Amino acid sequence: MKRRDFLKITSAVSAAYVIGFYIPIKSRASETKKDEKALQPNAFVEITPDNNINFIVGQVEMGQGTYTTLAMCIAEELNVDWKNINIVPAKIAPVYYSVFGPLMITGGSSSVFSKQLEMRKIGAAVNEMLIKAATKKWKVRAYDVYTKDSKVFNKKTKESFKFGDLVNDLSSMKVPTNPKIKELKDCKFVGKPHSRHPKEMWEKVTGKAEFGIDVRVPNMKYAAVYHPTIFGAKVKSYDASKALKKDGVIKVKQIPSGIAVIAEHWWIAKQALFDIDVVWDKDEFKNTSDKELNEQYSKAMQKNGALMRKNGDSKKAFETAEKTIEAEYDFPFLAHAPMEPLGVVVHHEKNKATVWSSSQSQTMALKAISKVLSVKGENITYNTPYLGGAFGRRGTINLDFILDGAYVSKDEDFPIMTLWTREDDIKMGNYRPKYKNKVKVALDKHGDITAFDAKVASQSIFKGSPFAAFGFKNGVDGAQKEGLIDHPYDIDNHDMQAFTMDSPIPVLWWRSVGHTQSSPTVEGIVDEAAFAAGVDPIEYRINMLKDHRFINILKDVAKKANWEKRKKEKNVGYGVAIHESFGTISAQIAKVRVTKDDFKVEKVWASVDCGFAFNPQNVKNQIAGSINFGIAALKYSEITINNGEATQNNFYDYKVSRISDAPEIEVNIINSGEKIGGIGEPGVPPILAAVPNALFDATGKRYHSMPIKIG
Repeated sequence: MKRRDFLKITSAVSAAYVIGFYIPIKSRASETKKDEKALQPNAFVEITPDNNINFIVGQVEMGQGTYTTLAMCIAEELNVDWKNINIVPAKIAPVYYSVFGPLMITGGSSSVFSKQLEMRKIGAAVNEMLIKAATKKWKVRAYDVYTKDSKVFNKKTKESFKFGDLVNDLSSMKVPTNPKIKELKDCKFVGKPHSRHPKEMWEKVTGKAEFGIDVRVPNMKYAAVYHPTIFGAKVKSYDASKALKKDGVIKVKQIPSGIAVIAEHWWIAKQALFDIDVVWDKDEFKNTSDKELNEQYSKAMQKNGALMRKNGDSKKAFETAEKTIEAEYDFPFLAHAPMEPLGVVVHHEKNKATVWSSSQSQTMALKAISKVLSVKGENITYNTPYLGGAFGRRGTINLDFILDGAYVSKDEDFPIMTLWTREDDIKMGNYRPKYKNKVKVALDKHGDITAFDAKVASQSIFKGSPFAAFGFKNGVDGAQKEGLIDHPYDIDNHDMQAFTMDSPIPVLWWRSVGHTQSSPTVEGIVDEAAFAAGVDPIEYRINMLKDHRFINILKDVAKKANWEKRKKEKNVGYGVAIHESFGTISAQIAKVRVTKDDFKVEKVWASVDCGFAFNPQNVKNQIAGSINFGIAALKYSEITINNGEATQNNFYDYKVSRISDAPEIEVNIINSGEKIGGIGEPGVPPILAAVPNALFDATGKRYHSMPIKIG
């Protein structure tokens, strides 16, 4: 997407120099034009007279390393001492909007690929200005001046200025409109592996980092909410007389999602929930369980669905096929289960409010709170702490936990932390949708795939939401087709259809979104085709690929895993998969060992091409984290429905990967020089296919349902 740049100096505040660069995306320019007048401040870098460099970041930090990598981009061009950078969460302003439109939202693995160029230009522009300011003071040529470690040096006299010494000079200068940035190959800092930014790391290892759950403000009270467990149920009546007699309980109030108890301490509020008698108006969903859902999905797929992809003559290809392979895949609802429980602090004071929210989308949260409190957004002070994990959950479209906090705090004269229990989150969604996929491929006499048909049934993530305009079109949800209709293989004929199911179960994007169902589907059926053709699975894939990046990365991972000379052992198998998501291609080879009723992923070799790795250490960390995240879905995680409610409650029955599940992981990064891609999510899809393929190699049995049950 073509961009145009323009620069602004917005203000010289409190003797510090603040610079802002606004790089609007052409397609959204008209959407943001109206708000630009309210653009205060428009800033990313602040230099103080005492030589502190403050980097103001619009993205949230939820463990993915965005603060560190984007700060590296600034540091590289600005030539600052890395330790001098302070990372400050941005206030809400249009200048911090994401690539997804007029929203401050962190997701889609977009932070680095969408912001790196902007941040590098900012660093380069300020650097040029510092040099220009110094040349005027020393009356020398710019050639004789350079910057290093937050100082400007005179080559001849060896004199130096700290950046902070030039604050007053910068405030009156014009910002360069086309600053020269370094070639990536010439960077000394970017492109090299770095651990987390020292200040972020220090805060976290010493427990000083403030997450949403850590927020404490004077006179703050706490609230817990009694939610229904059956999806779609509403409060019919309730009796809180017993709860109100409990010491420490301040108030009991009904909110749209249930009954809230406000108390002096959260534990008191939570315990008081047990003293409330609630009569729920349960709807017809109370009679629904997984069996009924499976039958509904299967029945729907007997008809023609919404068209996702149709090219060639698939029908004819199957009629003339030498062989046909069919498979049905089942993927369950999945909870995100971030480590930090969901919560928000809201202080409503008549016509203004203060908020501390661990949401992935500051603007969505602000808008929801503003509407509930009837307070204008500009009168709400919004604070962003660290997020203790998210995986998409804190970017919830229906804003469930945010709305709870807003309704609980409305018209109360003290700040309130509304905190969900783990059970609230796991029991009541939002979930990765349940998917049922049916696929079949036609093979010719050479074993090559000539046609690829697919049917995908699931609830829509986007239907009926504010994102429906781009996420749900012509009866097809974006998560149903991504990674499926655009698979990389050269196949002439396709017929792919989508079926949208409706239920009161709230669904949401889950790390890697639709790729979590498309990768195991595509890479599973291709693996079956390779076996049927009697061709090595990597060679088979390479024969069907045209894009050199896919071919290179498959060859690379095969070499790293010593694929051709892999050792044959009883009950041990190797499986491969390759998948592109969020602009990044990742191939993985998994080695598994099968026991009587279990399996262990012993080692994973991963090759990843994200164009350029700005922080290779973080890329490796993200891929390793994604692999372990995916192993949970392969071995344990599932939300099952019984009598209208989720069977699972907490980590004891919604299991995620333990340390003992972690395989040895080798990650190799290929800096192809192609367009920069994301990295937070692309490591998940291939592991969801590589492991089932490895299990087939070990057992001779295909596994089409997750979590995988051996035996």
